[in-house]
Amino acid sequence: MKEYAPTIPVCQLDENNYFVGMTVADLDPLEGNGHYLIPRLCIKAEQPEIKLGYIPKWADETWQYIEDHRGEVVYSKETGQEIKISELGELPKTVTTISCPDPFHHWSAKENKWVMSPEGQARKQQQIDNERQAKIKALLSVAAEKIAAYQDMIDFADTEEESKEAEKWLTTWRKYRAALLKYQKNLIDELPGTPEE
Repeated sequence: MKEYAPTIPVCQLDENNYFVGMTVADLDPLEGNGHYLIPRLCIKAEQPEIKLGYIPKWADETWQYIEDHRGEVVYSKETGQEIKISELGELPKTVTTISCPDPFHHWSAKENKWVMSPEGQARKQQQIDNERQAKIKALLSVAAEKIAAYQDMIDFADTEEESKEAEKWLTTWRKYRAALLKYQKNLIDELPGTPEE
């Protein structure tokens, strides 16, 4: 009488026939002819080869390999926005794996990359200029407050020492404000450092 193994390896599938892993089928104890009890969603087949970036799918009595980009981050060619892939299959033609550098770039199908048009460059430069002016304006406001405060301290000083200390800082902040104005008019290249009190 032929002896049969108590279990055999079988391939476990999900509801859509994608390979999940290996499990075992038990020999049917009621039949002595080598019949195995194959669990639900399992098939008797060779374990598929594991390929990076693909998932095996059982179709037409053979393994097919479907692209698997789930969890990967891609970018919309239309908006540049980040998209997380949740579906199996090839990447849509509307996305790229290259991130968009900034909102001033657009996708060029011809060059197959993000490019910046002259209009985009002008908008970007305008934003840089606006941010620069806003920062200078905020720093000039701080300097004006400090200068006014030190002037008050001089005007109402109780001692000569207090007056001299306030004069020193008044001069420092006035020089700083003058440097800021020069930077604002592009007369100097570097933003001056704020005085350390």
